[in-house]
This record gives sequence, structure tokens and C-alpha cells, in this order.
Amino acid sequence: MGRPDDPNRSSRERCWRHTMLLVARFEVAYERLDGGEYAPWWHSLALILLTSFCMMLSTVFSPAGWALQSDPKSAGLANAAMLGMLVSLTAPVALIWRHRAPFWFTLVAAIVPLVLPVGMVPALVLLAALIGRRRGPAVWWTLGAVGLSTFVVLTLDALAQPRNASLSKMFLASGSESNEPVAIPVWHVWVAGVILVAAAWGIGLLLRSQRGERNRIHQVRQQQVAVSRLGDEVARRQERERIAREVHDVMGHRLSVLNLHAGALEMNAGDDARLHDSASLVRESAGKAMEDLRSLLGVLREPLGEEPVAIPLARLPEVVAESFGAGQMINSSIYIADPERADPALSRAVYRIVQEVLTNARKHAPDSPVTLSVQGAPARGIVIDACNRYRATGRTPQPGSARGLQGITERAELLGGSMKYGLTAGGTVFRVTVTLPWREASGV
Repeated sequence: MGRPDDPNRSSRERCWRHTMLLVARFEVAYERLDGGEYAPWWHSLALILLTSFCMMLSTVFSPAGWALQSDPKSAGLANAAMLGMLVSLTAPVALIWRHRAPFWFTLVAAIVPLVLPVGMVPALVLLAALIGRRRGPAVWWTLGAVGLSTFVVLTLDALAQPRNASLSKMFLASGSESNEPVAIPVWHVWVAGVILVAAAWGIGLLLRSQRGERNRIHQVRQQQVAVSRLGDEVARRQERERIAREVHDVMGHRLSVLNLHAGALEMNAGDDARLHDSASLVRESAGKAMEDLRSLLGVLREPLGEEPVAIPLARLPEVVAESFGAGQMINSSIYIADPERADPALSRAVYRIVQEVLTNARKHAPDSPVTLSVQGAPARGIVIDACNRYRATGRTPQPGSARGLQGITERAELLGGSMKYGLTAGGTVFRVTVTLPWREASGV
């Protein structure tokens, strides 16, 4: 009789539990990505190696494996054992392609253990992958086929003699000698079969849930991108609308003055028919231009609110003072020669650009001081340069964070200028540079 207590029993049981746990973990890890993308290669390699190890273990502790050890001359069982070892070393590689035909792979893996002593681990792994990616009646039929095959294989294993010819007896009856016949209750392996199939089913549901969650996250990200693009388009349109209203105010006023003076000149032309016709033509052209301008701007939406009163360039330091009073650290240098000669549209653009630059700096880098330089003259135009220290936070920028810069670009381009922005000084300083051509005010 064998010893009542086997000192190696607990270590073998721990090894078996850890092996099954690693199989489940790597099966979950393998299914991390969607849509034809696969996990890192080492996940697949680890899953293949673990599956191959479990198949080899089933082959060794089987009637065929015992016959190969005890009586190598028994050709039938010995050949089955050798073929089982060959399949154990090569077949797990097919796990790489199991998503291309999951039903067929799972059914084949469920049938092979009825012929060769390779165990049910490959079928359970494939079943978990199948449940994680497929739905419908075919999944339940496949689950039933794997469950039936599992119960048959475990029952035959529990009835095999002696102890080393049965994998289940190696763990459930470890106190006996290796070549001693021993009996275990069949219902023990049936319970183990239920647990194994339920574990595969649970892992499959977990994989399905993870894939569903990733799909939802992917859809949310796509919606965020669409909302960001829509928001950028709305911001661009709003900026163009504001600029169009300003153009309407400026051009409308000048066309009205031209129309008024042309009408006065037409009335005072007297007997000079040529002068009268020219003044009449100018007046009619100014009226038609005013109508065309109103029709072009009539497609815009209703006003979004009253715009602030334009501030002359001479009062530009007040904008900086307001930001400084709000707690923003600013080092400014403003010098504009002959600011009273600047066109109101240019003054408004400079005011808005400086205001937007300081607002962006206060929003995205509230703790970094801003260096602002505004230099201008009628001969060289106006150059606005602002920079602040850039601190990488590692966070993904929020959708729509560049709308202010888009508005600045719109204003600069519509006035014939340009805008450049980006990281300088080795990626440590964020700089915005706006160049605007000089525009003289009317009557100067």
C-alpha cells in the first residue's frame, strides 16, 4: 500500500492551480484589441506554450503515456502516445488563426481528445475565444459539444488504471503508488468538468464584455472627434460672421458717404451734363454695391450679441492692464508709432488678437508668466509676439482647445496678415507670432 500522506501532493496541486490561472490570464490578455488587431506577440507565445504544456501533461498521464513508459513494445498505445506528443508540440500554433474560423477550430479541438490523449485545454481555450467574439445558436451548440466531449474524456480518464495512467488520479489520489490500481468517484471528475466548462464560458463572457466596452469607448472617441470638428467649424463660422459684420459696418459707412457725396455732386452739376452723368453713375454704383454687400451678408445668422466698442491702438495697454488685474503675470512691451493713423478695422483686429492670446495663455498655462510684445509703425506694419513657458502634463488635449488660435488665424488672414504658433527653445516655450500689414484710417 502507498503512504497515507504524500509530501508532494500540495506542491502538485498548487502547480496545477497556478497553471490553470495563467492559462485564463493569458487568454484574457490575448483578446485586448479589436477589429483584426491582436495583442503583443509574447501574449500569443505564452498562450501557445501553456496550452502545449497542458496537452503534454495529459498525454504523459494517460493510458497511452503509461504504456509508452512501462511497455514500449505495445505498438498501438505507444504510437498513440508519440502522436499525441507530436500534436501537443505543433497543434497549439493554430491558436494564432482561431479567430478566422472559430467554430471549426473549437469543434476539431473537441473531437481530437476522443482519439488522442491530448486533453481538453485547447477546446476550452477556443471555446472561451468563441464566446467572446460570437453570438447566436451556433455558440450554444458548440458549447454543448465541448461540454459533452469534456465529460467523456474526464470519465475515461477517471476509469483508467493504474494511477499514473490518469491525470485526474494524479491529483485526486496522490497517496497511492504510481503503478497501483486506484478508484475515484466518477462524480468528482464530473464536478471538475462542470467547473472547467463554466470557467471557459465565464472567461468568454468577460472577453465579450471587454470588447463591448472597448467598442463603446471607440465610438465615444469618434463622437468626440466629430463634435470637436463641428465645434471648430462653428467657431470658425462665428469668427467669420463677426468679421463680416465689422466689414459691413466699415464698408457700409464708406459706401453711404460715397453715395451721399455723389448725390450732392449730381445736384450741383448744373448745366454740365458730363459731370451730372458721372456723378449719377457713381451714385448708382455705390447704391448697387451697398445692396450687393447687404445681400451677401444677409445669409449670416442672427447676431450672437453686441460686440465691444473698438478700442484705438493708443489704448491697447488697457487690455494688458485688465489681464494683469485679473491675476495674470505679464511682461509686456507695446510700442506703436502713430497709432491714431491706424484703420479702425486694424485696431479692432489687434485688440481682439491680443485679448485672445492672453486669454489662451491664462486658460492653458495659468501659472506661467506671459511675455507680450506689440511693435508697429505705418512703414512696417504690426507684429504681435507672445510666449510663455510650456509644461507637458501628459494629458490628452481637450477637444476644441485650439479654437482661439483658429480665430486669430482667421482675423490675420482676412486682413492680409499671417500667424505662426508652436513650441520653440527645444519644446519648452510656446510662442504665437502674428504679422499684420498697416492700414491707414480714412482721411489720413
